[in-house]
Amino acid sequence: MSIRRYLVLMLLSIITLVIFVSAIEGYKASMNKAESLFDDELVSLAQVISAIELPKGIIKHKITSNFAYQVIVDNQVVSHSENAPEYLIHELSSGFKKVNFLGKRWRTYSEKSSDNAMANEWVIIAQPLKQRFDLAESIILSAVTPIIVVMPLLALIISLAVRQGLKPLTLLTRALKNKKANDLSQLSINSANELAPVIATLNELFLRLSLAFEREKQFASDAAHELRTPLSVLKINLHNLQQSYLDAMPKADNSTTVTLQALPFEQLEHSVERMAHVVDQILTLNRTNPEQILAESERLNLQTLSQACISELYPYIASRGHDIELKSQAATIFGNRFAISILLKNLIANAAKYTPDHGKILVSCWQNNHGVILRVEDSGPGIAPSEYQRVFDRFYRVGGDSHNSNIIGCGLGLSIVKHIVQLHQANISLSVSETLAGLCVEVIFSHEDNTRMNKIDKNNQKNADDRQQNVPSTVGRV
Repeated sequence: MSIRRYLVLMLLSIITLVIFVSAIEGYKASMNKAESLFDDELVSLAQVISAIELPKGIIKHKITSNFAYQVIVDNQVVSHSENAPEYLIHELSSGFKKVNFLGKRWRTYSEKSSDNAMANEWVIIAQPLKQRFDLAESIILSAVTPIIVVMPLLALIISLAVRQGLKPLTLLTRALKNKKANDLSQLSINSANELAPVIATLNELFLRLSLAFEREKQFASDAAHELRTPLSVLKINLHNLQQSYLDAMPKADNSTTVTLQALPFEQLEHSVERMAHVVDQILTLNRTNPEQILAESERLNLQTLSQACISELYPYIASRGHDIELKSQAATIFGNRFAISILLKNLIANAAKYTPDHGKILVSCWQNNHGVILRVEDSGPGIAPSEYQRVFDRFYRVGGDSHNSNIIGCGLGLSIVKHIVQLHQANISLSVSETLAGLCVEVIFSHEDNTRMNKIDKNNQKNADDRQQNVPSTVGRV
């Protein structure tokens, strides 16, 4: 439940409870006051009737009010109203009583109208209790009804007051929503005193995050320089050492001896290549972070990107004697160019590495009602269905480090692919290729994902010129 709704409901409940309790107490007080006024009215009527000189004999007096009276002389009813009985209502005694007659409950007042002992005259005035209650309730309801009617207006006023009171919180929420993924600038909002500590804490958090991201970028840049450069030098020196070793070997008729002696260098070269591959993949994984993806997203033609990736990888593909085919149509997605390029390169490179020589690779992309579909198929041995989920784990390779393909790898390729797919909120699936009988990798960029990314596109459009001037890499080049 929101704070606004909670406050409105709580205030309305408290006000309603207070009004209800006040109405009950007011009802009791009003009934007591009304009863006192009605009793005074009975006394006044009794005094008026006592002052009237009545003729002798039983006389019925018509009365149009809801009052009834009797005039008693020597314990005999000598005069009474038409709505009063001819018999004595109750025993004669001064004061107020409650009695029943004629099927009603009455409030009576008795008063001796003469001090003359020879003329023992009494007057009894009666009023139905129901009339009293009805009249008192109508008065109370007339007072309470405006309060009940005004409750919806009171709820509206409370809601507006709470909304105005929570306006600083709304402004803070809006400011946080409008922040971009890579915007860690300080918040500057004129807010209530209660929110000042929250804003100060958020600004401290943004400052710490900004410093952490700067350290991460600096680390990636330093790692690229400190790792790639020594590995390149190591590869060159290893090659030169191997050539020097082979040149220094005496000529032998049996060439097998040279091959066996050169084998340690080949294993060392294989290890260096694998280390370089691991470094490249880790640095690539570092670049494919959510902030980078969201900050540098744009409209991409998947067909053009596929052609560029195939052209870049074609020398290796041709060296393996593979036959690669691209079946595509113009298909536009919204994403990060670097990340989508890495996704395509990893999928196509994996297909080329794990497909035996002179195999076939088929890359397809098209658009339908579900979205934009990218599919990479090969004629290789494929992957067992039981391994479909495991291959996306970091550093996991089918068969472990002793992979039966003897291909250099570290188990990060498909992990990076899945990471990029998740960043773009797409879907990826593995299956057996119906065309080439090898592995089939299918990535679906849905229309909903593109709609979501279009919102980011509108926000990033204002800063397009700034992005072109920025250095687009967190990885140093050597």
